[in-house]
Amino acid sequence: MKFINKFGLLLTLSLFLGFSKTSAQDAADIVGVWMPSEGTSYIRIFKEKGKEKYHGKVVWLKTPNDEQGNPRKDPKGTPIMNMLNLKNFEFKDGKWTNGTIYDPKSGNTYYCTIEMVNKDKIEVRGSIDSFGLVGRTDTWVRMKNTPSN
Repeated sequence: MKFINKFGLLLTLSLFLGFSKTSAQDAADIVGVWMPSEGTSYIRIFKEKGKEKYHGKVVWLKTPNDEQGNPRKDPKGTPIMNMLNLKNFEFKDGKWTNGTIYDPKSGNTYYCTIEMVNKDKIEVRGSIDSFGLVGRTDTWVRMKNTPSN
């Protein structure tokens, strides 16, 4: 009886490990349109042509214009719509690393890493230090119906 229980456990573990290997991340899995948890923007993540770098730009804003009806801008006066706010990510060991994220509210740029939770959810961590110790993680969800920018 103990043999059957151990055999069942080994079979279950081997099946689990086999499935987890087949679901390993591919660099291009991140390509698509994502909504940060705040829900006020969509970011299109794309691969740079001819390079192994990934970037993201703002393709939708819940409130695209300010109170005067002008396009919403960051503190530096740059329009937020179509702004490149994710830059230079490289895929390594199942994560997108060595990139930066720009916060158009504060005008600050932070070190950033991105990790895929599943095919429709990523965790984006911005930090003031390159090790990611002091920062904040935000969960973004993949958008199915998106703008064509």
